[in-house]
Amino acid sequence: MYTAAEIDAALGAITKEYRYAANDVLDLREAALERNDPGLCMQCYFKIYGASTRRDPEALKPLRDWLETHVEIVARDHYARELERLPLQLETDSLEAFCHEMMTEFRDNRAYHHTPNIELTFQFKDLPEVA
Repeated sequence: MYTAAEIDAALGAITKEYRYAANDVLDLREAALERNDPGLCMQCYFKIYGASTRRDPEALKPLRDWLETHVEIVARDHYARELERLPLQLETDSLEAFCHEMMTEFRDNRAYHHTPNIELTFQFKDLPEVA
């Protein structure tokens, strides 16, 4: 389980440089803390990145690392059965480009012939069991 302090540390590194994206930073923080909308986290991340005048990917590294650690992509068939989970790798500069890359990956490099449709969603990774 992650804490508010971990999220705040990842976001704190960008608050000065991306102060004009404060609403997106706050929306991402809330969705991450509540673990209710990883898609909103991704949308906010790309909005923050896109709002940068310098487009310095290193400035967003702590947040990118946090997202890659806590969010994954889940593929499901048309019966909502899970097919596989993929790690998140944020190497593009827009949500649209990222989604197109994922669709291309599934179209070109997977063999799910038994299902006419595949749904890709963002999901927070399962929390480890506490003994």
